[in-house]
Amino acid sequence: MKMLVIDGQIAGAAGDMFLGALLDLYIVEPMDVTKADKMRENLVNELANKIIKAAKLEGKAELAVKIERKNERAVEGIHLNIKIIEPQRHLHAPQAFELIENAIKLLALSKKATQFSKKAFEVLFEAESKAHGESLEKVHLHEAGSLDTFLDVLGTAYLLDKMKLFEAKLTVLPIALGSGTVTFSHGTLPVPVPAVAEIVKKYQIPAKVGTLGGELFTPTGAIIIAALMSTNEYSIQKESPAFIIEKSGVGFGTKQFEKSPNALRLLVGSLVQTDYQREDILVIETNLDDCSGETIGFLSARLLELGAKDVFLTPIYMKKGRPGTKITVLCLPKDELKFASEIMSQTSTIGVRISRNRKIMLSRRIKEFTIKIKGKNWKVRGKIAYGGNGEIVHFKPEFEDVKTITEKTGLTITEVSSLAIEKISKEVRKES
Repeated sequence: MKMLVIDGQIAGAAGDMFLGALLDLYIVEPMDVTKADKMRENLVNELANKIIKAAKLEGKAELAVKIERKNERAVEGIHLNIKIIEPQRHLHAPQAFELIENAIKLLALSKKATQFSKKAFEVLFEAESKAHGESLEKVHLHEAGSLDTFLDVLGTAYLLDKMKLFEAKLTVLPIALGSGTVTFSHGTLPVPVPAVAEIVKKYQIPAKVGTLGGELFTPTGAIIIAALMSTNEYSIQKESPAFIIEKSGVGFGTKQFEKSPNALRLLVGSLVQTDYQREDILVIETNLDDCSGETIGFLSARLLELGAKDVFLTPIYMKKGRPGTKITVLCLPKDELKFASEIMSQTSTIGVRISRNRKIMLSRRIKEFTIKIKGKNWKVRGKIAYGGNGEIVHFKPEFEDVKTITEKTGLTITEVSSLAIEKISKEVRKES
């Protein structure tokens, strides 16, 4: 399985650094570096011109990019010198999404790239709305509404699309936030600024306080990572899992640091799966003999809503032959008190048993497929499970999708399942 690792452990991540790193990855054919960089420069300027057209600012705005190849402390990559001339404007959400829709058509982006682009700006507007205490209808973008933000996001979408990296498994190493303060249109604020703090919190982006001063993790960098975590299969790791590096790309920021390169690194390779995934898990149990079936049913549903990994009921016989029910909850160790207190508050039990266990799991992936029934295309998701060496162990269609298609086509559940399994089987054989 292909893998994409985002490494912003030292100098964080910004939009222009992402775009620079992807451009560095983009051309893989052996050729003169100067010639390759000129091709990259032409490409990014072509993207910039299409974004100006999408914004309906032809003749009113200029967005020009020069590529500078840098080498800092044995790290080589691309720095983008971006020149912007544009009318001063504060974009509201409808204006921003109109620009994005226009750009998606001009750039001929795929479904995944479209999803990524829209998600990035949804994340941005949500964070700005939360940070300023304004509704989504009223909030508008200041610096983040500049054309270079759209170039960073849409250029990233375009390059990820071309390199088929939306299909890669994503690993995000802890991103350096920076330290101190930053001054911009809202005044002088502590790092991370409120919008970045909100995005990191809501999307659970792994982050750490950087040793370098200033703002390292920018809003554009944050929305790109959040959007990728929403479109790609991903994992959060303190260290990168074992994989074979096929290529790497480096994007430099503008700031200069005394002892460290101001660079974001992207690594692309093939995941080495010589083992199964493991996860620490808690088992919380209690025996109930004086609760109604309705109460137990309500509690089971409630625990799943709260995020339990699994909830199951076992009929048992207790003291004096009384029939009872053992309720068992599987959850993450950090959620111990949440689930224990919920069980004790919703039932008459005065205690629960807790044991720590470890799961060994097959790696899973959900992929969308298209099946044709009565001349019409239907979307069905398939769950694919991989073994320790990356081989496909088994797969099955998502039952809710099969059920929906059954209800709308008049076929039986068996007929739709068979068609879905046949389609998934053909596709996964190509992958294996």
